[in-house]
Amino acid sequence: MRCPYCGHNNSGNARRCENCGKSLERANEKRREQRILIYAILLIILIAVGGVAAMFAVSDVLNSGTAEIDQPQKVTIVSTPTPTPTEAPAADSSASSEEAESSSASEENAEAEATPEPTEEVTLPTGAVNTTLVGEERSAEVAELGYTMMYPISAEATSYLYQQEVSNSPYVLFDGQYWSSWQDGVDGDGLGENITFTYDKEYQVRFMKIRLGNWYDPDGTGYYYTSNSRPETITFRLGSEAFKVTFPDEKKEFWVELSRDVPASYVNLTIDSVYKGTEWDDTCINEVELYGK
Repeated sequence: MRCPYCGHNNSGNARRCENCGKSLERANEKRREQRILIYAILLIILIAVGGVAAMFAVSDVLNSGTAEIDQPQKVTIVSTPTPTPTEAPAADSSASSEEAESSSASEENAEAEATPEPTEEVTLPTGAVNTTLVGEERSAEVAELGYTMMYPISAEATSYLYQQEVSNSPYVLFDGQYWSSWQDGVDGDGLGENITFTYDKEYQVRFMKIRLGNWYDPDGTGYYYTSNSRPETITFRLGSEAFKVTFPDEKKEFWVELSRDVPASYVNLTIDSVYKGTEWDDTCINEVELYGK
């Protein structure tokens, strides 16, 4: 230790200066005070740095949470049970009777019968109905021919996308609105997903009106239509008839005319193929209306 009086360098444990003999106790005490002050300053700096880091971490968590809330497509997927219309198609009736006869059928086989594969081929019955996509000028004659819109008493789907404050259930498919749409609730393009409408009685069905895709368009750019997937080919099961319709990829109202009246109290739509969306793989349908007598 250097003596504060004469400047002589003493050994570390010296109590008096080896040169001038003066006491070094005060110098030792001052040195200890300086060390304590330095340690206290370092501790304060560490606490301050830790507090700032914690503030930034909390801010990042809050910001990430807000970003997730603002994303309309970040939602929970839910599924509804496979629909069971009052009048089942021939294929579904045979499946149901097989289940009744053999209650010990495996869960795997039951699931395969309940949910058709996307590549399922539909066997058209003899004298199958033909379909034609007609223009809007033909739609003006629907009422004159005595056909009126049929309102379902129930609507079911194998899945739909759940969003808070926004309904994507199959019930929006006949609400007449352009901003609402059914959206499938499974991963991928929704191939094989199906929707069933059941009616209060059997009608003689001749026309269908369909708007495919997501028609919500607040800024007029068609952003949601192109960003989501749209059905390309749909299999319709109408009473005892089954037929496929392929639609062009156009944001327009399609009118489908059947070649003859088809008696039916329900209709089932199954998605066979889609036009892929640019951002999301949710397949959307805006509106489905059936017209009969």
